[in-house]
Amino acid sequence: MDDLIELLDEAWDDESGFLGKLRSGEFDLDAGEAYVALLSRIPPIGETVESRLVQLIWFAPMFIEWQMERAANSEDELRQLTRIATQVHEAVSGVLGIP
Repeated sequence: MDDLIELLDEAWDDESGFLGKLRSGEFDLDAGEAYVALLSRIPPIGETVESRLVQLIWFAPMFIEWQMERAANSEDELRQLTRIATQVHEAVSGVLGIP
């Protein structure tokens, strides 16, 4: 689990992480695809939860939506980023569950 948390933390890195790059207004399709794949590796959360795991994933779907207009440089990039945003939301929902 520590390796997974480290990789999720790296996704927020300003220079190399998918979410960090979005914060800077840069959409990286390959990094987005890799982030979705990383989210799919998270096991379902049971009764015991590492709070850092939740901190690193629950905010990501909203954050991506907030960065869309700023990070996408074309209609094609906006469409691709929208697809990534949907996949991230679905992956996080699959991990945390829907109330």
